[in-house]
Amino acid sequence: MSAGVEGEVATLRLVSAGTGPADQAGEVLGCCYAPEGAFVLSAGWDGQLRLWETARAAHVTALRVSSKPVSACAISPDGGSWLAGTLDGFLSRWNALTHEQTLLFLAHPRPVSAILYGGNEHTLITASWDGNLIVWDLTRERHGRTLAGHRDIVAGCRLTPDGQTIVSWSHDGTLRTWDMARLRPMRVFAGHSDRVTAAAISCDGRWVVSGSRDAQLRLWDLQTGAEHASTTLAGEVRSLLCLLDGETVVAVDFSGRLTLHRLADLEMVGELVTYLPTQCAALAPSGGQIALGCADGRVRFVAVDGFDSKPLQVTARPTERPSSSMLRRLFGRRKLTPAFECICPACRESVELIDARTGQAQPCPKCRRPLRVSAIARLASPWPSTPHR
Repeated sequence: MSAGVEGEVATLRLVSAGTGPADQAGEVLGCCYAPEGAFVLSAGWDGQLRLWETARAAHVTALRVSSKPVSACAISPDGGSWLAGTLDGFLSRWNALTHEQTLLFLAHPRPVSAILYGGNEHTLITASWDGNLIVWDLTRERHGRTLAGHRDIVAGCRLTPDGQTIVSWSHDGTLRTWDMARLRPMRVFAGHSDRVTAAAISCDGRWVVSGSRDAQLRLWDLQTGAEHASTTLAGEVRSLLCLLDGETVVAVDFSGRLTLHRLADLEMVGELVTYLPTQCAALAPSGGQIALGCADGRVRFVAVDGFDSKPLQVTARPTERPSSSMLRRLFGRRKLTPAFECICPACRESVELIDARTGQAQPCPKCRRPLRVSAIARLASPWPSTPHR
């Protein structure tokens, strides 16, 4: 079943009920896509990480990582490692091919609610029921900086497209922003009257959308903290996903109802009712699929259709390319010229951008899909710093 406004927004379509092992037990508490989008990793109440193939919506393999429920999971940017956070606060890392454990330590005194890479292989951000976030330097064992300020469970966190700001949300009814470079608090977003259970950041980093247990959806200006729009849904919000058209946000509630909203004013412009008891959701790197983690322990998949001709929003990264004149080549000298690159969501290739100005649309040099630069990443590492755990 799919719905939408033709020519204006995407449409959603349930493509598979998903297949899984007969011994699957308990809810899926978290899920995430691999960088190339071909697989989804899920965190289960049964203490296992499970891998699912997105093309066939089929279960591939399972790895028992704990005797306690796995409450959060992540895949490293190179796809080579799986991370698991558990209800007893432990964080572990596993080789994705050999299933060998490569790291294990107590990250928080209470359950880990979210795991997020901070723009590179070595920086990790965890959120916890203890009310804190911690930014970890994985090159130095158990070296972390604590971000304290929330007064209740931190339900999740995300990084802005430019890599400069962490956005966290909490059961204390607020969202907070944190300076990634200095690891300092920035702004508090207050307005929800119940637990904030989900949030998403727009592709251009201008807006943050938040949802709560009382079904309230709110749109905030990320720079000023001002509330821009609000609406009420049918049930508790479990996940929020900003689509790569830069114009639409998808809200997922506990009953498996997915609603599409115009990002500018949160007006609902379409919906898909799956009747699946949904715990979590994730958007594919290509923007063309949504994974739903369900209460029966399985992952289902929803296709995102309808904006093939629209430019996909990408984040540009500064880089350098060698350039030299004939004279320089004669003497074996090279000059590095500033340039910009991005990962094309459609073909997953790293491409150099002809024009990296924000808002400019251009075809991908590899697949010709139109791309639009929505943000420029200038990630500044917080390390080295003095730990203050």
